[in-house]
Amino acid sequence: MTLTNDTETNQTTMTVTVRVPNGTDGDLLTDAERRLSRADGVSGVTAGEIKQLQPGLSATDVTVEVTIETTGTQSPRSVVESLEALTGIEVNVQ
Repeated sequence: MTLTNDTETNQTTMTVTVRVPNGTDGDLLTDAERRLSRADGVSGVTAGEIKQLQPGLSATDVTVEVTIETTGTQSPRSVVESLEALTGIEVNVQ
C-alpha cells in the first residue's frame, strides 16, 4: 500500500502489522490502536478492517490498514520512522 497524506488534517493512511500479546484487555483492533498511538507525534489512530492474522504462542500479529493523525506537520516518512521505533510494529510500505 502506498503511503498517503492529507496535509489539511495531518492524516496518513498505511498498512501496519502490530504484534498484540495474548491475554490483553479488549479486542485486537483496539489494542493495535493503543500500541500505535504511543509513537512520538501521533495524536490519534483509527484502524480499519483486519487484512491478516498470524496467531502465535504468546502473541498475534495483526495486519491492518490504519489512519494516523499527527501533531504538527510531519511527513509520511517521519510518521513511519516513529512507528517503527516501537517494539512489535512493522509498517508495510510497498
